[in-house]
Amino acid sequence: MRKSVKKQLLMNKTGDEIQVALVEDGRLAELIIERPESRRSIGDIYLGRVHKVIEGLKAAFVDIGQKSDGFLHFSDVGTTNEDYRALIEDDDDEEENASAEEDGDEEDDSSSSDAPQAQRQTARSGRKPQPQPKRDDTAEKRQSYTQMIAGKLKANDSILVQVIKEPISTKGSRLTSDITIAGRFMVLLPFGGGQVAVSRRVVSRKERARLKKLVRSMLPEGFGAIIRTVAEMQEETLLKQDLEKLLAKWTQIEEKLKDAAPPQLIFKEDTIISSVLRDSLTSDVTEIVANSSSIHKETLNYIEWAAPEMVKNVSLYQGKLPLFEGYGIAKDVESIFSRKVWLKSGGYIIIEHTEAMVVVDVNSGRYAAKREQEENSLRTNMEAAREVVRQLRLRDIGGIIVVDFIDMLDARNTKKVYDTMKGELRNDRAKSNILPMSDFGIMQITRERIRPSLMQRMGDQCPACGGTGVVQARFTTINQIERWLRKYALQHAMKFQQLDLYVSPTVAEPLKNSDMNTELKWFLQHLLFVRVKQDESLRSDDFRFYTRKNSKDITAEYGDL
Repeated sequence: MRKSVKKQLLMNKTGDEIQVALVEDGRLAELIIERPESRRSIGDIYLGRVHKVIEGLKAAFVDIGQKSDGFLHFSDVGTTNEDYRALIEDDDDEEENASAEEDGDEEDDSSSSDAPQAQRQTARSGRKPQPQPKRDDTAEKRQSYTQMIAGKLKANDSILVQVIKEPISTKGSRLTSDITIAGRFMVLLPFGGGQVAVSRRVVSRKERARLKKLVRSMLPEGFGAIIRTVAEMQEETLLKQDLEKLLAKWTQIEEKLKDAAPPQLIFKEDTIISSVLRDSLTSDVTEIVANSSSIHKETLNYIEWAAPEMVKNVSLYQGKLPLFEGYGIAKDVESIFSRKVWLKSGGYIIIEHTEAMVVVDVNSGRYAAKREQEENSLRTNMEAAREVVRQLRLRDIGGIIVVDFIDMLDARNTKKVYDTMKGELRNDRAKSNILPMSDFGIMQITRERIRPSLMQRMGDQCPACGGTGVVQARFTTINQIERWLRKYALQHAMKFQQLDLYVSPTVAEPLKNSDMNTELKWFLQHLLFVRVKQDESLRSDDFRFYTRKNSKDITAEYGDL
C-alpha cells in the first residue's frame, strides 16, 4: 500500500501574475500560472459561428473570437445545436418563447429520430440516445453518420460550444457542443436526460447507490450529472448547495444567450483559485498558504462552504522571504527550463522537445562505476521513472512522450521499471497510456494535453536559434554572403557599386580579422565596394545588403532568402 503523501497548496501573487504550486513531500509537483494575457479557457462556453465544414476531416471550424478558429470534431457534436436554437434567434421575446415551447415538444418526440448521436463520457444530450454504430458496422453506415452531422452543421450557423482543449501553437481550441458545468461535488449536464454517473474511484456499492439516488432526486427534469470522487460520504445539504450553484450558472447562460450574437463569450470558468481548490482540494492537503490578502479571503470563502473542517489549514503568509523561497521550491520552479535534471544517485535525464513529441534520455552519469552494470541500470532506471513522471506533471507535458532507458538484460527488471512508471502515473490527474519497455529500452507514453506546456507558456522563443537550440555556424553565413555577392555581380551590369553589409557581431569578427582584408578581396573578385557593419539585432544566420546611395534593402531581391 502506497504511503500517504503530505500535500501543500501555495498561492503566490506577484503583480498581475498568479502562481499556484502543489507541493508533495516538500517537492514541487505541479505549477499553474495565470497572466492577464493568457488566462485559462478550459470550460469556457461560447456562442460561435460555423466558419466551414470539412467532411473529409469529419470536423468543422468555428469562429469563437480567438486568433484561430476552434476545431469541432463530429464526434463532439450532439443534438444541442437544435436544443439551443430558440435561445439564439433574433426575434422578439414572444416569438422566442413560442420557439422554445415548440422545441420542447419536438424534444419529447425526438426518440423517433433515426440519427445516431455522438456519445461522450462527460456529457449526453437531452434527447433519447440512439444506438451507436458498432466497430464492425459497414463503411456505408459510418459514411451516413458523417454526412448526417455534416448536414446539421452549415457555414454561418450559430452554435453553442465549450472549450475542452486550449490553443496550442498555431492550432485553435478543441471544442465540443456537449456542454458541462463543473462544480465541487458534481458536474452538471444541462442536456443529460436524467442520467447520473458516479466516479469510478468511489468503490463502495452502497455509497454509489446512495449518491445516485440522492442526486437523481434533486435534478430538474432533463438534466444529468456526474458525481465526483470528493462527493463520497458528503451530506445531502452540501450536494444540494453545489447543484443549486450549478443550476444558477446555467440560468445565467440561458439568459445571456437570448441577446447574444456570435462570436461571443457566454460563460467564463471560475477563477484560477476556485478552479484549483475545486480540483485539488482533498483530505490529504495539510496546508494552504496565500501571500495575498485577496486570495486568502477568496480561499477562505470557498473552503468555509466546501470543506469547513479544513479552514484551520488556511493561512496568510507572513514570512520575510518570498513565498516560494520560504518553502524551498524556488529552485524547482527555475528547473522547469533546464534540459538536464539530476537524479539523487548521480545519474540524470535529458528532456528534449520536438515538434512531434517529447524525448527523454536516461543516463547513469557518475553512478555507473559504483555497482554491477545490471544492478546499476535498474536502480538508475527506477529513479528515473519516478522523476520522469514528476517532470511530466511539473512541466505539464502532453502528447507523445518517448523515454530511452538504460539497457537491461533481465526481463524482470524491465517489468519493475514499467510497474514503477505505471504506479507513479496513477497520481497524475491527467489521463495517460503507457506501453511496456521494448527490446531497445524504449518506453512510449501518451499524456492528455489540454493546454500548452508550462515551458511554452512561461518562455519565449530564443531569438538567436529560433527555437531549434542550435545556431548556424558563422562561417556558413559567410559562405552564403559570398554566394549572394557572386549572384549580384552576375545579374547587375553596373560595376563599382557601393553596398553596406549588416551582420551580427559574431559574423563580423572573422570578416574583420581574416588574413586578407575581406572588403579588398570582394572588390578584386566582384568589383564591388562593400562596407561591413555590425547589427546586434541580427542573428548569426542572417545578413542584410543595402545600397549606400539610397539605403534600399536588396537582400531578398538578389539573394537566396
